[in-house]
This record gives sequence, C-alpha cells and structure tokens, in this order.
Amino acid sequence: MQAEHFRPQDLFAQIQGLVDGLTVERSARDAAEAANKAKTELLAMVGHELRAPMESVISMIDLLKASPLDPAQQRYTDMIVQATQRLVHVLDDVLEYARLEAGGFELDGAPFDLHELLHDVGFGLKARASQKGLTNSIDIGASCPRAVAGDAARLRQVLLSLIDNALKFTAEGSVRLHASGIDVDGLWRLRFDVSDTGSGHSRAERELLFKPALHVPSATVRQNGGTGLELAMARQLAELMGGEVGCNSVVGKGSLYWFTLAAAHKAAAPQVRSESEPEPLAKLSGRVLVVEDNAVNRMLIADYLEEFGLSHEMVASASTALLSLASKHYDLVLMDAMMPDLDGIETTKRIRGLHAPASEVPIVALVSTKNGDRGTYLSAGMDAYVAKPIRGRELYRVLAPFLAGKAGDKPASLAARAAG
Repeated sequence: MQAEHFRPQDLFAQIQGLVDGLTVERSARDAAEAANKAKTELLAMVGHELRAPMESVISMIDLLKASPLDPAQQRYTDMIVQATQRLVHVLDDVLEYARLEAGGFELDGAPFDLHELLHDVGFGLKARASQKGLTNSIDIGASCPRAVAGDAARLRQVLLSLIDNALKFTAEGSVRLHASGIDVDGLWRLRFDVSDTGSGHSRAERELLFKPALHVPSATVRQNGGTGLELAMARQLAELMGGEVGCNSVVGKGSLYWFTLAAAHKAAAPQVRSESEPEPLAKLSGRVLVVEDNAVNRMLIADYLEEFGLSHEMVASASTALLSLASKHYDLVLMDAMMPDLDGIETTKRIRGLHAPASEVPIVALVSTKNGDRGTYLSAGMDAYVAKPIRGRELYRVLAPFLAGKAGDKPASLAARAAG
C-alpha cells in the first residue's frame, strides 16, 4: 500500500476484525469448556447417587448369603451378586472417568515390587486365558527393574485394561505380556507389551480405540463388553504417569498393545508374602460413633460392631456428630466421606478444631470411590479409611489397631459373614 493511499481507518478496521475474531474464538472455547465441566460434574453426581444404594444392596446380600438358604435360593443370590458387582464396576468406571476429566486426580509415589505386581497380573491373565482355551505367558525382561516407585494400583489398572481388550478380541491362539525397562537420566523408562493373535483392528478402529464410548458405535461397545471407558482411562492414566499407550495391529493376525511410563528408582526392600490363614479375630473394646446417612449401611455397620464386641451410637449427619462429640466420649469415629450437610473431610477439620479430648479421637473414613485417594483423607486429619461396600474382615483390620481388646474371644459368626 502506497503512502498516498494509506488510510488509518483501514488499519484500525483490520485490527478490530482480528480482535473480534479472537473474542468469538475465546467465547466458543469458554462455552465448550463450561459444557465439558457440566458433563463431568453430572457424571460424578449420577455415579455417586447410584453407587450408594448399590453398596447397600451388596452389603445386604452378604448378610443374606450367610443365612440358611436352599440350593435354588443360593443360586439366585449368586446371580444377584454377579449382576450387582457388574453394575458397581460400571459406576466405578463412570466415577473414575469423571475424576480424570475434571483433572482432580493425584498419583501415588510409593515404592513397590514391580516383578511381584507383574506376577499377580500374570496369574489373573492365566486364569482368564485358560477359560477361553488360550495359551498365555508373562516375560519379565532382564532390563526390567524390580524396586521402583510410583502408583502401583494405576499401573495395574492400565495393564488389566490392555489385557482385557486383548482377551475380548482373541478367540484362539495366545495373549502374552512382556515387560522391559531402561534407565534414562535417573528415571526408569518402563515399557509393557500385550500381544495377541486375535482378530486385529483396522486403522479406523485403532483411531477410536482409546477414545470414550461416546465416540464409538454403541453396537461395538455391546459386542465387546465393558463400559467403553476402560481404554480411554488407560490413555489418560498413562499420560499422567509420564507415558503413552498405543496399538499396532494387523486385521486377521492380531494386535500389540503397548504402554510406557516413567518410574523413580527405589532401593530394593525385602518382600514378605504371607500365605498363612487369616489372623484370628479377637474381641475389640470401645465406643464408636458412626456417622452415616444411609440407613442400610448403619444397620450393617451396627451388626459388625456388635460382633466385634464394640458399643456404638449412630448419627445420620455431620452436624449431629459434632454435637455428640462435644458432649460425649468416644474411642473412635467411623465416618462416611460423603454426607448431605458436610463431607467427611470438612467434618474432620471441624472435629480437629474441638477441645481435647474430642479433637484427638481417631477418625476412620468410609470411602465410596474406587481406590480412594488415601493421601487426601489422611492429610485432612483422618487416621485410616475403609472402602465401600463394607466388608466385615476389612473393617475389623482397620479398627483393631485403635480398639484392640484382650486377645481371645472371637466374634461368633464373623468368620462366615466377614470373610469378604
């Protein structure tokens, strides 16, 4: 543009056009982010609302199975157990996917024995592959370290998701797991390969493989089982762990699912694996305040506590619990992490703000989410947690360090009913 034809208003118009375009783009991005956040929050809310009654159903089935049943009733009960476990698994996937999408997810960094984890995963692979008549193996390479630090539970989850998918698409032949590692700048770079001789995936299918079910035809999800979220979560978890997942495949010949992650070095520690019978359950002693808004859960917990030899008081809200603690003595508080008035974390903070001795009472959380973030509850002032659905033996093991009584008397029917 020659100087004599230059008009300032033309330049200003171009700049304004760019600004307007950026404003529209930013508004569209903000709207998309808001919609995605709303979707994630809805998933989490629906999952939590559905999971609470399902936990109650599972807990009551446990009690029902311990009662005298004829063969037909036992068969029906087993069918109910399988159906409810499947539904809880779906709800767990929905909740975990919502947490991953929301970005409020923290990984553990504890040391663990990688070889032992792989052998455990391999044992499960062997059992499931054998049911389909498939050969199977795990190969731990010489370069694969034993002692590492990271989130063992999430590593296991990703491996199981890849193995599950391999088994779904393999009708004959084999499914195999290989693990290797290399030291890169003071970190272990681990790689896991799950190979199968199944039907394989086309390029179009591979592009959808690690996306949520909403991107995949519903018929495909129904045909292959699962929620359609497992591999999507595997991808997100791998990225959180500083790695990737992927799939190489040839239609009609099989697939190779691979997974990489970064793990810290850790000095080897002796691993002791107990093969003995569960320890005897001696009577406990003490008074427990149970804070739980679900009536069925309160009934189940009361039944267990009485068998453990413990006295108890039940309240249905955090506010009532705070009033009770301010006026009465308890040896432990067993508290639901999700309640209608205050959540367990906020309630714990308020309890710790009371005058002693109420402020020093041990607090055990009842956690509904799968593999609850222990660090979150412990950092809030809680002393331990128990996962829902509540199992008697696990509840006993958590309570025993705080409420151990004299060794001896074993709760009469606990061995049968609390074996979960």
